[in-house]
Amino acid sequence: MAAVTEGITAEAPSRPRFSVGGPIGPREWLTLALITLVYLVIVVLSVRRGPPLGWDESVYALRARDFADGVGPLGYWNEFRAPGLPWLGHLWWVEGREGVLLRLLVAGFGLGLVGVTWLLVRHLFGSTAGLVAAAGVAVTPPLLLAATQVWPDVPGTAVGLLAVALFVFSTGGERPSWWMLSVVPAVAAATYLRFGAPLPMAIGLLVVAIWRRRVLVRKIAAVAATALAATAAVVVILQVPFLTGGGAAPLGAIGGLHDGWFAGFADYARLGHQVLPAAVVLALIGAVAAWGFAGPGGIDRGALAAATAVGLATAVAIAVVLHGEVRYLAPAYPWVWIAGAPGLERLARAIPGRAGRVAAVLVLAALAVGAVGSTRERNREASQNLLGLRRASEAIAEDAGGRPCLVVTRRLPQVMWYSGCDAWLFDRRQVRLPSLADGPSFMLFYEGDPWEPQGALREAYLAGAGEPLLTVEGYRDVVVYRLGGSSAGG
Repeated sequence: MAAVTEGITAEAPSRPRFSVGGPIGPREWLTLALITLVYLVIVVLSVRRGPPLGWDESVYALRARDFADGVGPLGYWNEFRAPGLPWLGHLWWVEGREGVLLRLLVAGFGLGLVGVTWLLVRHLFGSTAGLVAAAGVAVTPPLLLAATQVWPDVPGTAVGLLAVALFVFSTGGERPSWWMLSVVPAVAAATYLRFGAPLPMAIGLLVVAIWRRRVLVRKIAAVAATALAATAAVVVILQVPFLTGGGAAPLGAIGGLHDGWFAGFADYARLGHQVLPAAVVLALIGAVAAWGFAGPGGIDRGALAAATAVGLATAVAIAVVLHGEVRYLAPAYPWVWIAGAPGLERLARAIPGRAGRVAAVLVLAALAVGAVGSTRERNREASQNLLGLRRASEAIAEDAGGRPCLVVTRRLPQVMWYSGCDAWLFDRRQVRLPSLADGPSFMLFYEGDPWEPQGALREAYLAGAGEPLLTVEGYRDVVVYRLGGSSAGG
């Protein structure tokens, strides 16, 4: 704890009450522009030939479509999902390009995450370290993968980190600034984007409050107002269904999902290199080096201890409360770079002449190429799994001929998205084959889905279906049956 508070005594009394680290020079802007360009190139290469939308992506895309159409969600939506991302998605809805545009929207939040990391690190450790951290976040594969899918993890992370950064910026002087109240709307926005965002935000804000407690007591009214308002915003959003458009409180729905504590540790150990790619390993090396350079005349121990504590506590908390998916760790990865950037900067400085800058550029290029490879590999795998499902769903849409239609399937959101039909989940206890009076009904089986009817129940479903209407062969075969009536073409 002493290390966390040590940095306070070194703060200059003349420092502005709200600061992002001083003026930004032309060279820094130019370098940031280069980093932005690298990020955008990776994003475009990833999104341009992206795979069909996955399950969660289809859910958020469907909700964005319903927002655009002004209708409520059907059976695909759950109260544990935050509505912020699809609501933003409907604002630039363009028929026929929705999937790509929604992925680019999320990528825009990823670029914001690069920018917030840059500002936060330049405040804590200086402009050069800020650029190192920004470059690191821009080429970290787990963040890039999450930023090129229609998922709320990166948007929630970007706005959540902004909330913590605003708290840091407003407490960097001799006395706190009332600007810390800007934390409140950032906390509310992050919660609307992702209901899991309050946990990493709370960790970050608490650690910063402990670190800068001697400054905070000099304007306790501002601190108390910020804490109470931010807490109230989260509680109201998670407890009042009206505010999120659901039929039940999000907090209760989230609690019903819990499938055991500490499951994430085993999951992340199994995922191995996906959790710790080369970019993250490099950041960890930088964090270790930073502690070697910390001390009088070196890297601020208090700032370094705070960044390390937030990153570690965030990763542990996520592994404790959630099962392990790499994208869930999105809030922890920027903090690894925040702690590692000053150490990597000092290591680069130790290389004589311009060799350090050349080495930095080469490392960035290598990590960028590796990130492109990671995203392409993920896209290939997803395409193998999902392309047949997309083709079958589009064939259903063609057969329906624009009439209302219904599909019985396990892959409900994706089939709804690509077919334009309503969908009905298989009943795993008895055969239920609903039909529409004014349109066709279908049944779709997706090879390898363990949640589809099995054994005698599957045979019972097939007994009432007749011959297949369509079979799409591929990595995972998809079989479609038409339930009664004549085809759309007569």
